[in-house]
Amino acid sequence: MCIFGTQFVQAQEGTYQLGLGHKVHEKITLGGYFSTEFSKGEDLQEFVLDDVALLAYGDLSDNFSFLAEIESVGFYSYDFEIDRSETNTKPAIERFYTDFKFSDHATVRVGKQITPIGYWNLQPINVLRETTSSPRLSREMFPKFVTGLQISGYTPLDESIRYSVYLQNTGDMDAKYVNIAVDQHYGFSLEKNLSNTWSIGGSAGRFEEINEDRTSYFQLNSRVDSGQYTFLLEAIVDYHTPTLLPKAKSSSIYSQLEYRFQPRHAVIVRAESFRDDRISLHEKIGVLGYSYRPQFPISLKLEYQWHADSDNNRLVGSFSVLF
Repeated sequence: MCIFGTQFVQAQEGTYQLGLGHKVHEKITLGGYFSTEFSKGEDLQEFVLDDVALLAYGDLSDNFSFLAEIESVGFYSYDFEIDRSETNTKPAIERFYTDFKFSDHATVRVGKQITPIGYWNLQPINVLRETTSSPRLSREMFPKFVTGLQISGYTPLDESIRYSVYLQNTGDMDAKYVNIAVDQHYGFSLEKNLSNTWSIGGSAGRFEEINEDRTSYFQLNSRVDSGQYTFLLEAIVDYHTPTLLPKAKSSSIYSQLEYRFQPRHAVIVRAESFRDDRISLHEKIGVLGYSYRPQFPISLKLEYQWHADSDNNRLVGSFSVLF
């Protein structure tokens, strides 16, 4: 199992390389990550030691693997505007699951896991992304995590198509950091590789919040990665059925272009639109960013955010490390 992408290979037992974790046993590796963030805008000037996380993962057999992650979000923050600091040192379970691989066509995952929708949601760790901020699509349109069951693999009839089917029929495991508290969620995702550089996909699902509000969603995504350029596009529409209010719709779309003008340097441009008819909100956001990686497990990022319909323009910088 390789949870951080094809850039990594397992280190030799008893040795350590930054980003590869420490192999404490032939079958168990320990690692983690942290990130810091500085934000400055109108009436905002804040420093945050944002994510502090520990990981344990490994292959217990040829077919059986696991991952456990605990994390403290907002571990320490200091607000320069009001001269006040806050701490949140108590960790929570971010992910905890086991995988059993029957074949390339079927892997069963049980536990708290990332909802397999699109591209952005599959990269929850700051250091692996090219911008510090995340699109609203990935934060507000569907539950980021599933506590339950997922079956995934390549379809037998066309091995260029990967599928995921996921199901939750209980409350969230450690709901401290979930973005939407649900007690039911099910759906499926498909992704097809059209070439070595171009893939397209989509998802559909339904979830019920603990207050019994129900939402159905339909999502599309596309990615082109030529090595020097990466283009991402994701769009989603939600149909909400509140228990006490009229039905409503929300939608979101973003497109992002990354240009790696040198192996360790990249410029990123992102445009997004978010609409929520439940609260009559329509927001347009632009991001211009720069990313520098002296090594792959170390990331320094700087970005400026424009908010067309509010006074939330801000400069954001971050430093993050995977260890």
